[in-house]
Amino acid sequence: MEHFSLSDWLTSLGYVLLSAVAGGLGYVMRENDKGNKLNGWRALTEIAASGFVGFLVMLLCRAMEFNPLWSGFIVGIFGWLGANVSIRLLERIVYERLGIKLRANTDKRIEAAKAQEEEQL
Repeated sequence: MEHFSLSDWLTSLGYVLLSAVAGGLGYVMRENDKGNKLNGWRALTEIAASGFVGFLVMLLCRAMEFNPLWSGFIVGIFGWLGANVSIRLLERIVYERLGIKLRANTDKRIEAAKAQEEEQL
């Protein structure tokens, strides 16, 4: 198991802050584009959630041995997208890595529903 040094933790904090700031800015821009009034609690939640996502993305970038500059770019983009969108993208990566097919069950349910409709006709 790899251990983080103090330097690693400080670097990680930098990525988290980058993602949190990007998440806050992204939230403000999206709400302004929609013409909505800003909600302070929602903004704080977006900032915290984006920081968390930034930490996860930073860990993923480290695991994939990305260059720190690329990692910063990727962390910033994921933060800007916001936690909801970012988590959905990360879920796909995790599902793929674990060999879980997202649509396998959905396809079976659609076929069963079509078969049931045909029986009713």
